[in-house]
Amino acid sequence: MKYDFETRVNRSGTGSLKWKNAERSLNKPCTIPPLSTADMEFIMCPSVVESIQNAISNQGIFGYTSCPKGYTDVVINWLKNEHDTAIKEEWILQTYGVIQAIHHIVNCFTKENDGIIIQTPVYHQFKKIIDHTHRTCVENPLKIVEGRYVMDFDDLEEKAKQAKMLILCSPHNPIGRVWSQEELQRIKDIVVKYDLILVADEIHFDFIHKGKHTVFTELLQDQLILCTSSSKTFNLAGLNLANIIIPNEKIKQALEQHLDENDVHYQTYFGYYACMGAYSKEGSEWKNELNQVIQSNFDLLKTFCEKSLPTCFLSDLEGTYLAWLDLNSLGLSEDEIIERLNKNEIFVDRGSTFGQNGVGYIRINLACPTGVILEVINRFETSFADKI
Repeated sequence: MKYDFETRVNRSGTGSLKWKNAERSLNKPCTIPPLSTADMEFIMCPSVVESIQNAISNQGIFGYTSCPKGYTDVVINWLKNEHDTAIKEEWILQTYGVIQAIHHIVNCFTKENDGIIIQTPVYHQFKKIIDHTHRTCVENPLKIVEGRYVMDFDDLEEKAKQAKMLILCSPHNPIGRVWSQEELQRIKDIVVKYDLILVADEIHFDFIHKGKHTVFTELLQDQLILCTSSSKTFNLAGLNLANIIIPNEKIKQALEQHLDENDVHYQTYFGYYACMGAYSKEGSEWKNELNQVIQSNFDLLKTFCEKSLPTCFLSDLEGTYLAWLDLNSLGLSEDEIIERLNKNEIFVDRGSTFGQNGVGYIRINLACPTGVILEVINRFETSFADKI
């Protein structure tokens, strides 16, 4: 490979939330990277580093920052070249991040007690936002049919009758599904029929291993707010920048006014230049190699599960870099599962975080050097030696 995805970086003491939380539980430094919070353990893409360094040396003044010249062209070209999707400059606005954006979107376009649909198990921050803004969380649980998660469209249509908004995770965190165009078309039909606002969180859209990802602007524009960011693909969450794409002018203007009224005016200087370095030819090459590493790591985990945990369901990795593993057949409570793993310094996310239908599952972050995954598999075997 052209790029380095195997060097381990010790992030202890650097302020990394993932490492800090794990070390708080251990009460000592980690000896292996945690596999919990969805940020990556790889050395930064060189074009991102170069772009930031140039931004420092060429100007060296970091005052209040608006969108720099050429930035929106970079975003438009990335969507066109990587996702075969055409968007317009006037559709794009920036916020500090996708979750911050969704929080403001909920406040802007719904009222207290309004119903907002989420498809569990799903990224826990969606429910947290709904609860904190005093909206009504309406769950449309996903189903497992023939070993694969699918949407329950009958249930979704029934619940859409009493809702104002649907938050879609595409690709889906934590189950790893890449929704087909046919599935997304059915979502669109329900959204239009019941006049919902669709908030499509597509932050994982650069991680596609099977199937084809369809950016929702290809299907719907009038009722859509599309949330994207380079932060997931290039591990830039600490630089706080997201691109929110809104084709409907009235919806975009309403959100811009809401953001202004809530003093959301400026984004980070380095966030802009990091994204411009990421959304480049070299960034695309780096991203493609990254996906190969993630697929290889998943294959190692899958082989281990088939051999040593044959009764445990591992959701296929179609998208994202997050594995979703059902350990309920081991006959242990979720607390017991986590306790055993933590004892061997394996830190993952417990499934109940993503909804009640995630109890007994774990989410495993695969975005780390392959040597780490091999070591984790050995520790996993030790953790459940009496169950294997």
